[in-house]
Amino acid sequence: MRLKLLFLEPFWGGSHQQFGDVLMAGVDADWTALTLPARHWKWRMRSAAVHWALGARGVLEAGYDGVVASSYVPLAELLGLVPALARVPSLLYFHENQLAFPTSDALGDRERVRDYHFGFTQLSSAAAATRCAFNSAWNRDSFLGEATRLLRRMPKPRPGGWVEGIAAKSEVLHVPVTLPNRPPILGALDGPPVILWNHRWEHDKRPDAFFNALAQLAGRGLDFRVIVTGQRFRAAPPCFEEARRDLGQRIIHCGYAETRTDYEDLLQRADIAVSTAGHEFFGIAMIEATHFGAYPLVPDRLAYPEIFPAPFRYASDRHLVERLGELLGGAETLRADRRRLTERFGATALDAFRSTLVRVCEHV
Repeated sequence: MRLKLLFLEPFWGGSHQQFGDVLMAGVDADWTALTLPARHWKWRMRSAAVHWALGARGVLEAGYDGVVASSYVPLAELLGLVPALARVPSLLYFHENQLAFPTSDALGDRERVRDYHFGFTQLSSAAAATRCAFNSAWNRDSFLGEATRLLRRMPKPRPGGWVEGIAAKSEVLHVPVTLPNRPPILGALDGPPVILWNHRWEHDKRPDAFFNALAQLAGRGLDFRVIVTGQRFRAAPPCFEEARRDLGQRIIHCGYAETRTDYEDLLQRADIAVSTAGHEFFGIAMIEATHFGAYPLVPDRLAYPEIFPAPFRYASDRHLVERLGELLGGAETLRADRRRLTERFGATALDAFRSTLVRVCEHV
């Protein structure tokens, strides 16, 4: 029987939109999607349930076999507002979790600047969902671990079995990524090696650490070129403009790629792809760059150890500079066919989603 599924995403943009597009195109079902623009995520998360309950009740009550909801959806609120939807099995998908998301320590007290209400919203949503899926084991484990620590701070009486119940119905489902089925362009391209940074232009991706590494390499007289791309918001960290000035002629491209074709053309030119992320629950950007042949260099933390073997991981910012220096010096082959590292995030990931969605809808 062809499933009738409802997809809910109050932050329709970036990797969330990419995930929704790939899932709904790749899983054969009758899909209906409710989305909101990817702006002001806190407002979206707070208001999505009431917004849809008041403005799209007919869509919500159309009779579905299952619901796929982003963890930005306040699912418990929505099910309370639309009782008919509460009778439909649901899969809550965690692209991230607000209990382990890094916070600004500008006030010198990390606990004081974290808004735990968003984490509690996700805890309530997870309790209400039929099943929970996380894009990485790091995402799942950090959420459950931080939830346990947070609830220990709750005044007694405390609800028993909350985190344990979520853990029992949770699994890891990697994000299905669009990966073209063609071999990468191998061999050295014309000119010095190209170093790629293709991440969201925000502080949590630590672009300053990347540009600091490049400055040290340039100071050693090493020859390289640079591509910087990724999703940019209104207020990008100032280090991007500073790097554009300081790196000068080394920069091939610095800015957003307007089309998928433009983006893939940039990936095909990269010899080395670097992540300096301070937080990463999955890492689509590095998977894409690696699939196109670049040599990946990622921090030895967060979700990266699940994806990349040890030779592609570095231990510290200083170690990153050392590894880049070795690679630029010809210590290892740069561009290569590394699809064995990425192929499980394409069709295989979609197969896993299909299987889980069937089980959720059948209450198995």
